[in-house]
Amino acid sequence: MFATTAATLSADELRLTDGRVLVGKVVEKGDTLEVTTRDGVVLVQKDQVKGRKSDEDLRVELAKRTRDSGDTAFAHLNLAMRAREVGLEREMWSHLDRTIELVAAAPAKTEPTQAVSSEPEATACPAARSPLQRRLEDFLAQLEPELLPRKWRTAPTKTRVHQLLDLLRADTGRGRERAIEELLVREQSADEDLRLEARTNSSDRRRIGALAALHRRPLAGNERFVLRTTILDGSSDVRKAAAEISVPTVDSDDINYLGAGLMHSNPKVRVRTAEAFGELGHPDAVKLLVLAGPNAGVALAAADNGVRAHVAFLQQQAYIRDYDVEVAQAAFIADPKVDVLQSGTVLDVTVHGVQEVRIVRTYQQALRKLVKQDPPADPRVWGGWLASLSPAGSAPTTSKR
Repeated sequence: MFATTAATLSADELRLTDGRVLVGKVVEKGDTLEVTTRDGVVLVQKDQVKGRKSDEDLRVELAKRTRDSGDTAFAHLNLAMRAREVGLEREMWSHLDRTIELVAAAPAKTEPTQAVSSEPEATACPAARSPLQRRLEDFLAQLEPELLPRKWRTAPTKTRVHQLLDLLRADTGRGRERAIEELLVREQSADEDLRLEARTNSSDRRRIGALAALHRRPLAGNERFVLRTTILDGSSDVRKAAAEISVPTVDSDDINYLGAGLMHSNPKVRVRTAEAFGELGHPDAVKLLVLAGPNAGVALAAADNGVRAHVAFLQQQAYIRDYDVEVAQAAFIADPKVDVLQSGTVLDVTVHGVQEVRIVRTYQQALRKLVKQDPPADPRVWGGWLASLSPAGSAPTTSKR
């Protein structure tokens, strides 16, 4: 059956007499060429072919263009587009990876920032998307055929979202990752499905992918959802990634929104809130941490979720409780029943002192990240320490786009 195709299989570029250009796997069947393109199978008569370049010819041509183009993001993006046109998918992803690497390495252009005092105001503006970035995003949004099999392209939104996130693996390159994100950003009515994936997917990488796409979607509340993840997710990697995603848009209202976590009855929430503040880098968090420091151990006793421990001071005394009388070979035998009398004291406690030390240390680490200076060991003097700081020692500011 397979021998009947007795054909050479290659990814060729065919230029037809009617002006069409077909790119795909070509199987020769007598006077007919069967071309498997991205959109399906096309049958072409050989006499309709005006020109043909083999898979190897196309690779040689692309390699020459690569040598002549230079190592810039713009050049690699054009090379990726050309590679896609001629069906060189591996080369396309390689050039996309390099494009994204160079775009990420380019210095961001922002509005001038203002030095921060003990009561700073956010004034910086994140960089606007450049024409190159917009062109890159538009190209990435076209790559659904390279990512999803045909059966998933017309599937319901929930299925499409899950299948796209399922492509995120440990070895997924930057180009594929960004293409998946761009498709999820533009997927219609996918906000609820992305939120569900961000909370329930078992893979850290896929939860992060859902958060990255969700944060870029325009629906109100998405940014706060990602912000809450900096505290709620069980994985420290996901919490850190959520903070990194939130950095460009976090503002004073967001910091105040999270600030209540510094006095939560659950010590774990207090610790994670401080860690999130350290990762977010917003200067308004400094004052909240300073105010919360002296009260790090307050109101923990009401929570039934602290670290528990117990100690027992016991005395044990054996005594004969009773006798069992048995008859054996016409003789009566008294079998004693022994019990143990136990007395003493058992103390069961919640170790809040240990939790308080941990919370204070986390607050200190967050402050160190924010102001680039070590706070005093005693949180009761942090207020005076903050007042003595120079503006140069404070953290940079950020604001919403």
